[in-house]
Amino acid sequence: MRQRSSPTHWCFFLLAAVTYAITAILLTGTVAVVAGSAVSGFNPLTSLSGTKVPAMSALGLIGASLLVYLLPILALACIGLLLSTVTRNSAAAVVGTLMVSLLMQLVGILPGLGGAKPYLLTSQFEAWEGLLREPIDWAPIGHAAWLCPLYALPALAAGYLVFLRRDVAGG
Repeated sequence: MRQRSSPTHWCFFLLAAVTYAITAILLTGTVAVVAGSAVSGFNPLTSLSGTKVPAMSALGLIGASLLVYLLPILALACIGLLLSTVTRNSAAAVVGTLMVSLLMQLVGILPGLGGAKPYLLTSQFEAWEGLLREPIDWAPIGHAAWLCPLYALPALAAGYLVFLRRDVAGG
């Protein structure tokens, strides 16, 4: 008898991937802020535009920039989840996700394909820099906010459909 996977299982896998991505960004951001404060003190910071930002405001901007950085991370996690579902192999999913990312970076540096660079997922990792300019440059943040779901949602939908067709009893 064939037993199909349930949508509840897929939600657990998705929740695990999202939780891991959020934890990784939160942990690296916390370590960076603590280490930076230990080395430089809790003093005003210089923005990318050269203006001084009070320490508490800078802390808020750093938190917001981590959230913006999370957008492409979550999209890559969705691609990894798709690859994991399709291949049924976590190592293949990790390597495949890395290869997808490297391929996008390669496309971004190839001559003649410069027009594609703003639409590559890997270029969205620079969107956070807009928050650390004076005045804040919202254009790259808005661009990342609509482009990252264009990568994430189809990967999630395809992974979900593959997962639902999976026979869990028969292997």
